[in-house]
Amino acid sequence: MEKNSIVEIFCGNYPDNHITPNIESNPNFVFENDPAFPGVQLYDEDGNIVTVNSFTECEHYVLGGWDNTLYGTNELNFYNSFSMLLILSVFIYSLLKKRKYS
Repeated sequence: MEKNSIVEIFCGNYPDNHITPNIESNPNFVFENDPAFPGVQLYDEDGNIVTVNSFTECEHYVLGGWDNTLYGTNELNFYNSFSMLLILSVFIYSLLKKRKYS
């Protein structure tokens, strides 16, 4: 998938006349808040959360690998589902075993 289309998925359409600043060359770069931009929450693979408040900031984070999926929740949902299935299986097994001896 092209970088621009990935950015548009998470940040919306590129603003007219948008120029991406070279942030890496300026260690003191400060993103300016854009009141017209709706805040977007992004997550990295470690579960860190950032709320971006401008298209430029959103673009920077998305191109750095952040997206709107909290990876830990997928893993947590898996373990919760697995635990419930295991408990349900033990319960059904005990009912069937009890019924067999009755």
